[in-house]
Amino acid sequence: MGTLTLNKDWVWKIFTLMMGALIMPLGGWVWTMNERVIELEAEVKNIDKKVAEAEENARALIGVEKDIEYMKSTLGRIEVLVTK
Repeated sequence: MGTLTLNKDWVWKIFTLMMGALIMPLGGWVWTMNERVIELEAEVKNIDKKVAEAEENARALIGVEKDIEYMKSTLGRIEVLVTK
């Protein structure tokens, strides 16, 4: 019975050692991936901010285009009135 207990102890120690050898690198990998996810989230927030600014600028440009078209039509009417 003594050798059977000794063998079980050795098997358990080897199993524990193997699990430790596996879990420690996985813990490092998870830590690294978590840091990368945080970096990517920050990049996404920055890109979202830039997209919102671009959308605002696009709306402003559309307004400027409408103003230019209005000025063209007004100038066209003024030209017609002046040339008569």
